[in-house]
Amino acid sequence: MKLTDQIIAAARQVDTIAGGMEAIVLALTSRAAAWIACVPTILLTARSCEVIFSLTPMEALASAVALELVGQSAVKTWLAAREWNRTKRESDAPANARLALVLTVGYFAIDFVLIAILQVPKARVEPIYYAALLFPLAQIISTVTTAERAAQFGREAVAEEKAAKRRAVRAERKPAQRKKVPVPAISASGNDTAERAAAILAIRPDISGSELGRQLGKSERMGRVLKAELAPVISGNGGNQDG
Repeated sequence: MKLTDQIIAAARQVDTIAGGMEAIVLALTSRAAAWIACVPTILLTARSCEVIFSLTPMEALASAVALELVGQSAVKTWLAAREWNRTKRESDAPANARLALVLTVGYFAIDFVLIAILQVPKARVEPIYYAALLFPLAQIISTVTTAERAAQFGREAVAEEKAAKRRAVRAERKPAQRKKVPVPAISASGNDTAERAAAILAIRPDISGSELGRQLGKSERMGRVLKAELAPVISGNGGNQDG
């Protein structure tokens, strides 16, 4: 039985380690996927720049990469402006989200035109060449996904920071737990009555024995007995707390 428990515990540890490694791989691949999806569009755009503008292959590739970076920036600006307008205070100036959206649409239009200008003449003869236009469509998805994921990462980081601050504030405000007053066993009254009497004496140490008995629903004599036995204990406990 002991050996079985050890094997199960070891299997759980291996599963935890494997799960952590899998999470790391998925985090890396999911972030890389959106950028890798840009490669076909960059290559097609570079070829168009090379043919249309008679650029060298390196110049055409640099132009395509620059266009891609401009597009990423435009999408990021649009999403940030939209989020700002959604969460801003009334006294804050609004962001120009419409302009950012127009710039984003313009970027994607340029991508479509640069790729289609070479593919459409071929597609008139063989329609399969229209499939090349799927790459800029995929580019829209990957670009928006990359920008939105970055924005969500920032939102989650801010939310976690606020949650940590709230936990710290709650920890500071949490009152110190009161030490339980030791109650001696009193055969005449029972522990429940003694605990109730101790609680009353902790709050009102100057209460008379007669009043204590009435509040407990006992006789005045019982109240005086309880106060006589509990008062020294409570006062001594309070002195220890103060010290």
